[in-house]
Amino acid sequence: MSSSKTNFFGRAWNRARGKSDVERICKKVFDDLADKDTALLDINSLHVATLMVYNSINKQLVGPHKDPPCMKIIAEKMEEYRAKKGIAFEEFQEMILKWVEKDLRLVLANKAAVSILGAPLLAVTAKNAGRQVPRVGDAVEKVPTPLIAAVFSVGLMLLQDVRFGRQRE
Repeated sequence: MSSSKTNFFGRAWNRARGKSDVERICKKVFDDLADKDTALLDINSLHVATLMVYNSINKQLVGPHKDPPCMKIIAEKMEEYRAKKGIAFEEFQEMILKWVEKDLRLVLANKAAVSILGAPLLAVTAKNAGRQVPRVGDAVEKVPTPLIAAVFSVGLMLLQDVRFGRQRE
């Protein structure tokens, strides 16, 4: 039972900070560029793959523009993998996650800021609207506004990760 709770909260944490989005983006880019026979990404395609991942990240994740690593860092990685004839998916994903780790903290901070700043306004508005509803007004009056704000804050954090309609690419 404890393991399932740990897994649930671990997945929720990864999703809240955008790690699951980055993993999904890496999978899509790797599938598009990797050799179908060997299931390896060509060393010469590493720079293009990195740029494609960062382009998708900048389109999908909230916050400031995230710059890809400089060409020098990518060239060093290319030399490191040169003897292997290619990069496996796990290695590619691990490398990208290492590069975007600092940006993922900003994604979470931006989501938290939006939810913390918007929640009090929504709580006061909801409480005022609830007071005007017959039979509910007395119950709404007894619920403390900070409790409503906390609920809205959590709801806004979760709502930022909900996808409507078509899946993001």
